[in-house]
Amino acid sequence: MKRMKGTVVAVRPVIRADRLRVVAQIRTEGGELLDAGMPDREVSAIVPRSILLGTGTKAPLTLLDTIAPILARMSEGRAVRVWEYKDQKFFSFQPWRGVRFLPDSDS
Repeated sequence: MKRMKGTVVAVRPVIRADRLRVVAQIRTEGGELLDAGMPDREVSAIVPRSILLGTGTKAPLTLLDTIAPILARMSEGRAVRVWEYKDQKFFSFQPWRGVRFLPDSDS
């Protein structure tokens, strides 16, 4: 599978091996729907552990009720890149390096 672009249609937190994972359904530019995981660095940017847990390392399952709407608001509808690594699909948001800031026009 080559890298492709798409849009996040839905996102959900899941627990695998007692750890938080985020899985999204993505519609590719070709119209295909696929599931892909969000890398930990992206999860950390959207769901700051230090704010939700402080210095703790154990979380109640009910915390997923708080995390799910945050993930949805911050992810659904956003453009993403999808790639495959070790037979698993992952996605990430578009990087800032492609953004060019322009001066405001006085229209």
